[in-house]
Amino acid sequence: MVDVALSGMTRAEAVGQHVRRLIAERGLRPGELIGTKTNIRESVGVAKATMNEAVRLLESQGVVVARPGPGGGLFVAQHDPVVKLGQSLLTVGGAPVSVADAVVVRELLEPRIIVDAAKHRTQDDIALITTQSAALTDVVDDPNAFVHAVWELHRTFARISPNRILRETYLSMLRFIDAETVRISSVEEEAGHRRYKQGRLRLHQDIAEAVVAGDVSAAADLARQHSLTEE
Repeated sequence: MVDVALSGMTRAEAVGQHVRRLIAERGLRPGELIGTKTNIRESVGVAKATMNEAVRLLESQGVVVARPGPGGGLFVAQHDPVVKLGQSLLTVGGAPVSVADAVVVRELLEPRIIVDAAKHRTQDDIALITTQSAALTDVVDDPNAFVHAVWELHRTFARISPNRILRETYLSMLRFIDAETVRISSVEEEAGHRRYKQGRLRLHQDIAEAVVAGDVSAAADLARQHSLTEE
């Protein structure tokens, strides 16, 4: 059994890292089988929901393709030009972009992402969003855990969008911001976080409720409110 409790990662992200290692260690090429979801899940000892979330993350990152049915499983993804487009935007003219620039792009795309989520969410999406929204309450007093949980909710919204260029660009910006963000550590900053984030908690849960309800108008209004302040 593999220990997936890696520092600074969710269990789903740790499973994703494990799958990436399998691909590298075996020298797998695009289109080749990595393994079945069941076999991989049992090898790392995680729940089905965690494995499903890990697969969603890997698919959104252009790492794997999940194929159901007999002969199915997780396969190494083909090199997708749409995924490459989102990644390539993180360097412009050969120079890396700043976090501030990435935040601006993310905020411009976010209203459309949220509206798409309200229009196209499925029953599975509704179940996941409801769970993620409720979980925000549990971590609101932990600055780093709360920010991470909020971004996971936004990633879920993004994966629903049928517009692949929009989706991959947004997810690329979010991954970059997440990787470059300095974690909050001081007691004073944590106290300020608690005062500020109580309002953000309610706003994100309202957005989640609008998406779950399929209320496009409310989702659009809340998305505009969301863009007025940073995470």
